Amino acid sequence: MPIIERTPQRCFLVFTEHLRQLIAATITGTFPLSERPSPDGRRMVLSFREEAPIAVPIDTRFGRLFFYLGHALEAVVDPGGYRLRTQQYWYRLQREPDRQATAAIRWEYDTTTPRDRYARHHAQMAAALALGDGELDLNKAHLPTGWVTVEEVIRFLIVDLGVDPPCGEAWPEVITDSETRFYEDFTGKRYKVPPVDGE
Repeated sequence: MPIIERTPQRCFLVFTEHLRQLIAATITGTFPLSERPSPDGRRMVLSFREEAPIAVPIDTRFGRLFFYLGHALEAVVDPGGYRLRTQQYWYRLQREPDRQATAAIRWEYDTTTPRDRYARHHAQMAAALALGDGELDLNKAHLPTGWVTVEEVIRFLIVDLGVDPPCGEAWPEVITDSETRFYEDFTGKRYKVPPVDGE
């Protein structure tokens, strides 16, 4: 079931602590996630942050890159108190630390996207694809993805980009535990654990 708590702050705390533990174990414990609540206390943005939102350095087999993570959350009134809802998420892989730099790859979701516009869940990348007699700019196109969890992005960083997670060889269990909790405790869906090699 979704995160339902007595106050918006409790909703945010449950999700934030879950995500902080995952990020510290798999990406970085050096740059903690910070909360930026709205004045009314019903919305919050969660991201890597110093004075402003930042992209954190990650060492990959392609050299040093930068990773940005952001979640815009809202606590909506529910019969049990308040229910947590994701308004937006942003996961960005960049060549430069400036959060405004062009992302090499980005995964985004925006619940306010009108139904006659692009896919609400989408990926974009700094690349072009030959298509028919022309070229599709994948930085402007919105490739539909469905919901992309941070766990899947972290898997990509570790497996495909060679990021060395702080938790070492335990990373598959850390991610599986996080996904299980996300699906079963935060959404109410059943989670199907990916097979182990050879199964």
